[in-house]
Amino acid sequence: MIKTKVLIFTISVLVASIIYINFSRQTEIMITDQNLNFSNVAVKNFPLTEKGKIEWWKINKATLQKKFNIPAPAKDGDWYISIWNYGDGFKAKPKGDIKVFNSDTQDMMCFNNDSEKCIDKDLIMRIKNNKSGGVDIQLGDKKINLD
Repeated sequence: MIKTKVLIFTISVLVASIIYINFSRQTEIMITDQNLNFSNVAVKNFPLTEKGKIEWWKINKATLQKKFNIPAPAKDGDWYISIWNYGDGFKAKPKGDIKVFNSDTQDMMCFNNDSEKCIDKDLIMRIKNNKSGGVDIQLGDKKINLD
């Protein structure tokens, strides 16, 4: 009887935790950057699952276009979007000779050519259009086609 109550309590806490995490983690777009047809977006509280990431794209692609003009296709129609984890927030790029290979600067992504608005490189996903008119999403080593 006690084991059953403990099991029910544990399952209840687990379910409540999952619900809380899913509903309290509102994704925020912190900053965007664009260079030709390449766009970068830094986000906070991005969905954790593959399905959640794909759903975020489907739901937010119109907002990205309307609010940030992302994607911005090249003349040939190609476009690319990189979604980065905002992580611990903005950091200043270390001073010094950045031409020398330096892990402090190589592992940072700076937005809008501002050395005060850099984040640690933590790529969440890449999105690009494909020749058949659909979209390809790359999550780590996995490529997903959304035609």
